[in-house]
Order: sequence, then structure tokens, then C-alpha cells
Amino acid sequence: MASDPVPTWKSNRCSRVNDRVGGAVLGRTAPALQVELIDDLDRLVGLRETWESFAARLSDHPAPFFQSHAWSLHVAQVRHRRSPHRFRLCVATIREAERVIGIWPLSLQRSAGAWIAKSLDEPFGQFAGVLFEDPAAIAAGVSAVIDALRAAGLADGLQVDNVIEGTPLYHALIRLGARGKPFGEAVYVDMRGCKTYAEYAQSINKKTRKNLRNLLNRLLRVADAKHVVASDPEQLRNLLTSAFDVRVQWMHHNARTSPAFRDADFRAIVESLPQSGVDLLGFSFASTDNQLSAQWGFTYLGRYYAYMSGKNPQFDAYSPGRLHLGMVIEACKDRGYDVLELMAPASDYKLTWSDRTKKLQALTLPFTTKGHLLSLLADRLIPATRRVLRLLPQAWRKRLLNLVLRNRPDAPTNDF
Repeated sequence: MASDPVPTWKSNRCSRVNDRVGGAVLGRTAPALQVELIDDLDRLVGLRETWESFAARLSDHPAPFFQSHAWSLHVAQVRHRRSPHRFRLCVATIREAERVIGIWPLSLQRSAGAWIAKSLDEPFGQFAGVLFEDPAAIAAGVSAVIDALRAAGLADGLQVDNVIEGTPLYHALIRLGARGKPFGEAVYVDMRGCKTYAEYAQSINKKTRKNLRNLLNRLLRVADAKHVVASDPEQLRNLLTSAFDVRVQWMHHNARTSPAFRDADFRAIVESLPQSGVDLLGFSFASTDNQLSAQWGFTYLGRYYAYMSGKNPQFDAYSPGRLHLGMVIEACKDRGYDVLELMAPASDYKLTWSDRTKKLQALTLPFTTKGHLLSLLADRLIPATRRVLRLLPQAWRKRLLNLVLRNRPDAPTNDF
């Protein structure tokens, strides 16, 4: 794919993001590498061929859906339309001798009066990462991007959540002085050594398998439920919306929240996915009268990414979510998806089906005094606040949650 020539970066183009009118900020940080920070949606469309060819190389880690072109473009389009006051594109392309050799999907997001460079899809993505033609170029490419961000004065710091521990991106940022802290563990299922799902199921503890069979038999005596795989756009549209609402209700009931659900753009991103070009797959475990459990996610480069699920609490005595996950794994195996990314957190119902996990880290690298203050806030004050909130009675936590959780369903629903 032909590459546009990259002019030498000039200091008079280094204005702060809130003063900028538009266009790309260009930087030359080393004789061999040039960095372009792209804030134009149309330019992203033109990068598709190169972008996807790099994704297929799995240069940083083997589960790059959240760096895929279709997902990144979809998130960028929704956020550009809805939240330009707090979200700006900042996709970094790294060039060597005028040829693109790497892409780092980044954004600039406004937080507490500062602009922070983050993953493009933050807080909706699950695994951060970079896309390079050659893994050996990642360390130098990441360093060049950090230099370009500092030189352009666009951000007060860098914060990258969900970095898989041990990846080239992780090591590159640590070498540059980034501070890391644990960000949970993601569970995954790997059936590549099994010819069939039945063979994989034999790897599950024998007692656990017996308990699951008993639970399923008991459940089917009270609800004549069937498992359905959804790939039709209309089926998926209904599944995505209902699962989202059920997840919100669960969070309110349990006085829980998350950065994604606190963001007012999340519902729009989810509900417009069927028209986005992103490959979706949904699963429903339901009877004629009741939806017992549902799950949906993405398929990309031979893997299934379980993104959102919900269950009917009326059937909790039968563990419908745990039972349904086994059906999802079987359906994926039947469709040729040997690896399922079940994401964080490492919940018990996921660990029933796999003990494979990968550790995630949140990495921060301040650029300015304001960035250092925000980093200190994130490292100390926010964790302390969370500890205090956990000590509050659940009713108090629910009241506080109602103030911050923006993606509330318009009205209660009993569909799940």
C-alpha cells in the first residue's frame, strides 16, 4: 500500500489540543523513524489495508480484536459524533523510510481538566496493544510515539489500561519509565489441542462435570430451555440491547459500576454495533416464557471474544450463567473457534471451564506537572476511596451509584 510522504515536524504546529483547529501533528523523533499523530476520521478509513495486515501478524499479542480496524473506527465514529469536547483521535503511525511499519490506536481524553493519551477504545476495550509489521520494531516505535506526544504538547500524560503483562508493549512502556499496577486477570479457553468439545470437556474436573449435569437436569425440569446461536442482525440487535439493560440492572442491584458503564457513549457504541461491520456472535439460553442467560461477543482472526453477558436472577439456584458458558464453548468449537477470550474479571463461573489466565496491568507515564498530580491521584486517592465505599452499607452505595451510572435503562424490564 502506498504511503503518503511525511514532512518534517515544525514547532509552530505543536499547539495544545484544546487550541487546535484540526489536521495531523507530525513528529520526527529519530533519524530512522517518523511518527504521525492522526486526528482525522477519513485518514483512519484509508489505513484499513495496512492496519489489518499488521493485526494479522499478531506482533504484540495473539488477541488483537480491540486493535482491529473495524472496532477502532466504530468507537472513533461514535465518540467523535457524541463527545468531541472530551475525546480526540490521536492514532499514531510509525514510519521508516516513508513506509508505515506500525500503528498504535490512541486517543486523547479529557479527565479532571487534563488531556490524557489513552487507548483509542478506552474505557470500552479489554486488551490494549500495538500493531507492527515486525515485533522487533515495537520498542523503538513506542519510544518514538512517546517522544512525539511530549514534543507536540498534546497530552499531560499517558495512561494505558488492560496491557497484557509480558507483551512487547508492556516491556517497552516499562523501559520508558511507566509505572504499572495490577489490573486484574483475564480468563481464556484454549481447545487447540482437542479435536472435539467432548474431548475438551473431559479436562474439566470430574466432580464439577457431575454437578453441572445435575444442575442442568434440575433446571430443565422447571424450564424447558433451549440454546440458540444468534448471528442475524435483528436477533443480535435485540440481544445486545437486552443484555446491556440486564447488566445495568445487575450493577444497580449489587451497587457496582465500571468506567465503561459510567460513560454516556457506551450504550450508543453497543446498540449501533450490528451496522458497524464488526463481526458479532450471540448466544441465548431461553424457554418460551423466560430468558435464562444470554451472551454476545466478537469474532476475529479465529477467536471468539465474550464481551457482555446477563442472566435471569430468578434461576440463580441452577447457575444458568455457568451452564450457559459450557454451551457457548461447545457452539464456538463447532464453528471452528478454538480459543475463547472470556476477559476479566476471573469470575468463578469462568474458572469452572478454564484455569488459563493472563495478567493485566494499568500503565501510567506522566508528561507534565498536571499529569504527575493526576497519576498520584489515581495511585493513592482513588484506591483509598474505593476501600471506603466497600465499607458502606449496600443501600448507601446504591444511592451513590445512581449519581454516577449514566447508562441506566429507561424503565425496569423483566425480559431477563
